Amino acid sequence: MFNKLEEIIKKVKGNVLVIGLDDKLLDKFEKNNKVNLYSIYSSKSNGIFSKSKKRETNQGKIINIKKLRKYINKKSVDYLICNMEEMKEYYKYIIKDTVYLNCNTLYIYSSDEIDKEFLIKRYKRYNVKIDCKEYKTGYILTIDNTNSKNNYIKDKLYFIKDSFYNVAEVIGNIMVS
Repeated sequence: MFNKLEEIIKKVKGNVLVIGLDDKLLDKFEKNNKVNLYSIYSSKSNGIFSKSKKRETNQGKIINIKKLRKYINKKSVDYLICNMEEMKEYYKYIIKDTVYLNCNTLYIYSSDEIDKEFLIKRYKRYNVKIDCKEYKTGYILTIDNTNSKNNYIKDKLYFIKDSFYNVAEVIGNIMVS
């Protein structure tokens, strides 16, 4: 899986947003000259994410990942690479935000701990094409966002529906145990 991620990083070009990437893979971005701009959001302690823009003037800014849309314009990111292991607790926000921000291709990688069927089901709402490659250590989802459609009202309705689903799941787990 690591080799495939290196290949993806070598072929990206344009504006790239990276969320939760390993330091070994971040070094590969320094060598890629086709990338005009890339922003990195990496987890520090206690769920606070730090925004460090490479190849830009601003260095380091602490942000709330729930408010990612305030910092990046709609459909302004060509490629988005996301580590879902770090984004577990932000599912409600990160799925709608990645569709909102990305105009080309989204790469999500994770270990087998995170249910890929859950992610595929949530992304299918936005009329996207999804390809899944499985590896020994996990999987990589390649999501084509060129024809994705999102709507403010639909996003709010999905948020409410997902919140009720999460509450029902917690109540079910409490009753079973």
